[in-house]
Amino acid sequence: MTMPEQEKTTAPMPPAPTDGKQLPHPMTNPSIPPAITENKKKIEALQTVDGQALLLADLPPIRFTVEGLLPQGLFILAGSPKVGKSWLSLMLSQHVAAGTVLWGRDVPQGTVLYLALEDSLVRLQTRYRRYSEDGTPALHFAIRARTIRDGLVAQIGHFITRHPDTRLVIIDTMQHVRDAATDKNCYVNDYNDMNMLRQITSAHDITLLLVTHTRKQDDADPLNRISGSTGLVGAVDGVFILEKEERTSNKGRLTIANRDTDGHVFLLEFGGASCRWELVEEKISDHREEPLLAFLASFLGGKKEWMGTATELCKAAEEHHTAAAYTPATIAKTLRANDQKLFSKYGIEARHSVRDNVKTIRLTKTQG
Repeated sequence: MTMPEQEKTTAPMPPAPTDGKQLPHPMTNPSIPPAITENKKKIEALQTVDGQALLLADLPPIRFTVEGLLPQGLFILAGSPKVGKSWLSLMLSQHVAAGTVLWGRDVPQGTVLYLALEDSLVRLQTRYRRYSEDGTPALHFAIRARTIRDGLVAQIGHFITRHPDTRLVIIDTMQHVRDAATDKNCYVNDYNDMNMLRQITSAHDITLLLVTHTRKQDDADPLNRISGSTGLVGAVDGVFILEKEERTSNKGRLTIANRDTDGHVFLLEFGGASCRWELVEEKISDHREEPLLAFLASFLGGKKEWMGTATELCKAAEEHHTAAAYTPATIAKTLRANDQKLFSKYGIEARHSVRDNVKTIRLTKTQG
């Protein structure tokens, strides 16, 4: 099957630079004892970071599985039964495994684990043959897995150890890995299960996507239609809601709400022949991009790196006649507030440090 023209190959995301000059990790405080005693029991002391150290910490930016849409972390994809969630999951898996552009956004290539727990191998093969003729060795399927409290975390961790370039794990559907409730409080059960799955995303730089259902009830807020308690939505990093105008329609709407990105609404159309959700329209929010980002991309130009002070950067922005006026203080603050978008859209890392009591900014181009 020939890939649509939209599916262009993108390069793998390079790792964060390590030049040996990074600040110590902000959560390491040698003044705090390694343990304290409470009721004759030794427990670890709180590891804290002060506000100044946190702002100056040279931490790597959040990595995205799909540029600007799906970062590293724990996410939910919800929709009514047979709405097309599994086709969307398969499409996302294929794009990540092949490293091809999705809806105009770069997708770094990496290994994918797809737990198709509602399928038999025959049904899974039939669906995949409809989607792809050649397949890809970077996409791995499984139709059985343990539950969350009975070995699933270890199973996924073992897979990632064997495939260290793993970027995406999809569990379709989440209900197949949930255990019987251990607490009468539904909120507690939902939150505890999500926290156990978060062990995976905390230990590994990956995206874990949980496929689940929505309720039949009507609600103006699509997040309230996700099956489960508010503990489910509250414990994850973002939610994707797939809806159709009508049950028999091929037109869909994907609403995205993430902690680390702006909200998005995509109008989609499902192609029966291609078995893909094609982008029809992206609803544009009223939020305007900070003009500093485009300036920095232009300012860096063909250079791989620039290092200087906020004062020097402010002077350059003034000479460039940017749409906004900056002072050294506001330009540094604006840069910190938008560093994730700068990296996601332009492939530029902004890192802050203090040397000889002088605050410096380093801009490094990691893409292109």
